[in-house]
Amino acid sequence: MTAARARRGRGSRVRPVEVRREFDLKKLVIALTAALALAGAAFGQTLTVWTTFQDQSLDWLREQAASFSEGFGVDVEIVRLDVNELKQQALLSAPQGEAGDVFVGVPHDQIGEMAVGGVLADMTGYATAGYLQDLSEQARLGYTVNGRLYGLPMFVEGPALVINNDLVTEVPQTYDAMLDVAQELTTADTFGFMFDDVNFYFAYAWLKTHGGYVFGRDASGSLVPSDVGLANEGAVAGANALRALRFERGLIPSGTNFEVANGLFVDGALAMIYTGPWSIPQYRDAGLDVSVVPVPPLADGTPFSGFMGVQGALVNQFSELKVEAANFAKWITRTDAQVSLARLSGRIPASVSALQQVQDDPIIAGFGEALLNAEPMPNIPEMGAVWQPMGNALTVLLEDESADTSATLGGAVEEILGR
Repeated sequence: MTAARARRGRGSRVRPVEVRREFDLKKLVIALTAALALAGAAFGQTLTVWTTFQDQSLDWLREQAASFSEGFGVDVEIVRLDVNELKQQALLSAPQGEAGDVFVGVPHDQIGEMAVGGVLADMTGYATAGYLQDLSEQARLGYTVNGRLYGLPMFVEGPALVINNDLVTEVPQTYDAMLDVAQELTTADTFGFMFDDVNFYFAYAWLKTHGGYVFGRDASGSLVPSDVGLANEGAVAGANALRALRFERGLIPSGTNFEVANGLFVDGALAMIYTGPWSIPQYRDAGLDVSVVPVPPLADGTPFSGFMGVQGALVNQFSELKVEAANFAKWITRTDAQVSLARLSGRIPASVSALQQVQDDPIIAGFGEALLNAEPMPNIPEMGAVWQPMGNALTVLLEDESADTSATLGGAVEEILGR
């Protein structure tokens, strides 16, 4: 018997039947026998949850599972897997009834193949109107594939401007003012502003803010893989602004990657870095006093924004306990649950009202504000063809000052489209 089938739940109860006139003993015996058989079938059921969570988030999930079991009478078994293993095992084992009933903590950009593969349940009919109205639009889009909601978002994550308050006493109000401050702080002993600029995940913010995009969307909001906007006028302008950080402003030396920039920040030698909430524990351990804010807007007021990620709960389409699985997904993504997860682990809630309840935490509030205009990384399989061509293009543009921006990006787009 598989783990997905060896389950334990609450059995049915048989209520006494009042009969006004004739009492058919034989029918009563048959009814009682049938009811007890159903109760016996339900007994022994367990909801199996596969998760990528670890550390504090995993502890939180176990607590939520215990409270769910107490309230709903359904036992929950939690199994931890790495995201790639979870994804592959779900694709292979779900149709055979051997996968978890619920998948928790799968990044939204990993669900496209699972949705197309038919192993994820459409959650549109399970999500309440109140829950959907309380979601940020970006979070909803993150878990939407071909117009269908395939998961319930729980938290979001993505980069923002992290500032060392000992080096920067006043937050710049515009992008150009930020770069001016960064130049003043770039000395023999300190650096003003750095980040992993050859990494498309981070660099995309410059292209997007100036008008570039990865894939367009049709009238229904679905991504259109044939519409790639990474070499349009806005993308070229954004790439040139990115190149200016190195070749005109002299802020980011050749060879800079995340390890270099992050190490300098941890050492107190870097004033500002563009990074995500995953870096904050390391900065706190280093004793740094930091602030988190959105990268300041452009001179014309255009908000600065890039990629964001979404995580939450997915339900196995082949689960024999789909209703219970959906209820568990709803339980761990409710507003109170998102608030408790944020308090415990610093996760940024996908729920607007939950985010409002944790505004007293300046780090969460800062990332939350920065991600208001962010774009969920495309969750369709075609995104896999984007990373290498764009990474190669960025390497050329940031290492060769004479490279033609438009031609380099144009070549990358041709490669993405398979031409």
